[in-house]
Amino acid sequence: MNVELKRNQAVVEHIRETGNQSQEQVVKLIAMYFPQLHAIPENDAWWGNGFTDWNNVRSAHPQYVGHNQPRVPLNKNYYDQSRLETLRWQIDLAKQYGVYGFCHYHYWFDSKQLLETPTNLIMKNRDIDFPFCLSWANETWSKRWDGRDHHILIQQTHPPTRESWKKHYEYLIKAWTDPRAIKVDGKPVFVIYRPQRIDKIDEMLAYWRELAQKDGLSGLYFIFQKQYELPNRNCLNSFDALFQFQPFEAAYSPSFDKKSIRHSRLFRLVRSLPERYQDMLRGLRAKFIKELTFHDYDATWQQIIEIRPDQKLTTFPGAYVDWDNAARYKKRATVYRGASPENFYKWFAKLVDTMPQRDLPENLIFLNAWNEWSEGTYLEPDERYGYQYLEAVKQVLTRNLDGK
Repeated sequence: MNVELKRNQAVVEHIRETGNQSQEQVVKLIAMYFPQLHAIPENDAWWGNGFTDWNNVRSAHPQYVGHNQPRVPLNKNYYDQSRLETLRWQIDLAKQYGVYGFCHYHYWFDSKQLLETPTNLIMKNRDIDFPFCLSWANETWSKRWDGRDHHILIQQTHPPTRESWKKHYEYLIKAWTDPRAIKVDGKPVFVIYRPQRIDKIDEMLAYWRELAQKDGLSGLYFIFQKQYELPNRNCLNSFDALFQFQPFEAAYSPSFDKKSIRHSRLFRLVRSLPERYQDMLRGLRAKFIKELTFHDYDATWQQIIEIRPDQKLTTFPGAYVDWDNAARYKKRATVYRGASPENFYKWFAKLVDTMPQRDLPENLIFLNAWNEWSEGTYLEPDERYGYQYLEAVKQVLTRNLDGK
């Protein structure tokens, strides 16, 4: 371990344990961790032998003059997440720059799991000292990248039976009882992306809590990964909290860009339709509408830093690095214009400064993302900016040590 790495890790530990701030004020940055950068048999069958999301990243090209595409990892490090040395490198880097932990996306399709290798490697190697939690990305997979939402690759189902719930629990309890599990109020955190798509969700969560207590846990802490306002909030009755998944939560919020179609009655109606009908409508849109969508980075961040707590659920703020998914969607991409390390530093600092006013049980911020390369939101170093986004994180989180 080099001297610089040791120094920075000591800084992070000083902030966590003593620091100039009290323990209650410590900000814990949790970066969303995307595990689709290693090959699996299913992607081989669907997209071609050896496919990973790097294929999308490499094939990107500019859609307009000055467009920052393709995104290229520093030193062309198109890594393989099935290799333990890759995970060790990522975690050492994250720790060096002050990231508290990772939230791994978790793909579970009624007992069939995909892209689980990085998470399993972390759980197997307990010498890797880095907190983590899971976010169940409970969506059907389709050929959406190709504009064919109706072409189903694997259907997301949630059979409302104790047998099905128990099978899922038997995997999750391994993560929840891991000593590195991220906790709130002493309870392991579990994030769910689309709770509205789970039948009898209250019964499922109650059953999991019952099993967890039998296994010696004090409970479970369920968090909704909020992207937009739900037409029906009944699915959240058993949740403890939400986190504002950015930049979408800001862009979809009622007070942001009120002229946008996202705030129209028609859009709310579409959001209330069953998943299969929403997929059909997205497929039609992709077939007939091929144009870029632009948003303003600063305007979105201005919405993010506003304190907008939920009426019932503890509300953890979110952040984002950048967003540009042209690597996946080409001419149908969404681009947030104005991102730069300097701009990110400015807004991330403003968000951190709001944390004392939020009155949270843990000062968690969920960042999108550590490594979503094909969607243009990542902290990992690239050829254009090097380590500047990581430096921005470290500088914001260590300001009190410098008296700045």
